[in-house]
Amino acid sequence: MSDFENAKVLVKQGWLQGYTDGKLKIFKGIPYAAPPVGALRFRHPQDPGRWRGVRSAKEFGAAAIQHVMDISNLPANVHGVPQMFARSHYEEDCLYLNIWSPAKTPDDKLPVFIWIHGGGMVAGSGVEVVCDGEGLAKRKDMIVVTINYRLGLFGFFAHPDLTAEAGGTSGNYALYDMRKACQWVKENIAAFGGDPNNITVAGQSGGAAGTGALHASPLMKGIIQRVSIESGPIYWGFMQPLPREEMERRGVEFMEQIGCKSIEELRQRDAWDLFDAYEKNSRGPMAFTFCVDGQFLPDTYTNIMDSGKFNDFDVLIGSCAQEFPVAGRDGLPLEEYYKYLEEAFPDNVENMKKWYPASTPIEAAKQASTIASDIMLMGSIRIGQLCHKYGRRAYVWLMVKENETEQGRAFGCPHCAEMPYLFGRVDKGERNPFADYHWVGKDYDFMELIQGYWYNFCKNGDPNGDNLPFWKQYTNDFDICELGNDTNMITDPEKQAKYAYYYNKLINKQSISPIRLGTLARI
Repeated sequence: MSDFENAKVLVKQGWLQGYTDGKLKIFKGIPYAAPPVGALRFRHPQDPGRWRGVRSAKEFGAAAIQHVMDISNLPANVHGVPQMFARSHYEEDCLYLNIWSPAKTPDDKLPVFIWIHGGGMVAGSGVEVVCDGEGLAKRKDMIVVTINYRLGLFGFFAHPDLTAEAGGTSGNYALYDMRKACQWVKENIAAFGGDPNNITVAGQSGGAAGTGALHASPLMKGIIQRVSIESGPIYWGFMQPLPREEMERRGVEFMEQIGCKSIEELRQRDAWDLFDAYEKNSRGPMAFTFCVDGQFLPDTYTNIMDSGKFNDFDVLIGSCAQEFPVAGRDGLPLEEYYKYLEEAFPDNVENMKKWYPASTPIEAAKQASTIASDIMLMGSIRIGQLCHKYGRRAYVWLMVKENETEQGRAFGCPHCAEMPYLFGRVDKGERNPFADYHWVGKDYDFMELIQGYWYNFCKNGDPNGDNLPFWKQYTNDFDICELGNDTNMITDPEKQAKYAYYYNKLINKQSISPIRLGTLARI
């Protein structure tokens, strides 16, 4: 018998027993697909099997196989992996999701928020400390879901024999995992008090690229209603789907390198042995990535967006003010910084010096990072523009909020900066999972602001409400909400001018050179 009050629910596959924690009902390690192992390796995810009795949902499931990173100053699990990435073990059998529900009854029909973790599609998990759903779900009447999906080799390997086997496509298994998780949520979330017709998918960094692919894919129609794309280089940037034929060539190359003569043999190889071989490949950790597979992605992301053939989802999209670090704690020498401005922007160097002044190496590093991030923001602006053109709602943001401590201000507003505020890690009084500082003062007010905007968007497709500063829907060039201690729409003519400069260069396919890690890098 159902006992929702005590976190016992019936889903399509059988009974689940979670646990209660204050106002929340928490369910961990729910299989949303069959284990992608053996004969199911390098195949689209299959339906999960039914189970007898009551399945315990009190512990996280395994995270996807990935590189074990050594970050000595961060708390690590028994595998030596920083807990910001995962609090469980790592296996090929990794297709699990987690649910935090504040619903009082199964009939509450709360909005649903599905999180796609970042990590460049080669690292990360849905059980990272920073994206624990407790802080958001307990403060807002919304159900938070986090998922794992296949990464790297196991998430994107393509090969001509796999294409023939699957009837004309291979690769992109990670994207199909995301879709499968969304389908499972739509089919089952009512049992947890959620509304199956009010689902938002959000992702950050690599997860934003995945979320963008869901936004573009014809296979997602009718499953979800909204997307939040956070710090994803998906229109102009490096995370673009390649032709399937290119991924197939890389697959043939990889099999030759490891001496594997058939897909059957490849499926029989030990998963960690395959991963170790993959890590040694000459193309690097992102050798296998998105591809235009003809089904999930019938064309490149850019072409799908430009043609207006993307899904009719509400869109929240943006990035942080200093996404890319360019130097260490000592900063960037002023001479190097101003030389970079002169060499990279000879057609506009005086304006660049005015827009991005620096008098110390720390300021120079921060400004160089801001330049790269402003260029990245153009992708969000372009998507906002296309959504408006084709009659979709979009809201574009730029986060400038810096931590209130001296160390936090030195970091600026880096990649991932919005996540601790969104997920309520601030509220727990913990150290930032990404840095050595804690939150103070206005950081708590900003958490309230971010959670309020995102909750309203998930509920209604519009971030406005609850006496929050007005956020204008994207209709004209550079309708951007600047999120910070003084949140407002950007109207400063100088900021508008610099955005116009970058946008016009990119739309006209002219080269721009952001500085990264103290060196000039062409994009």
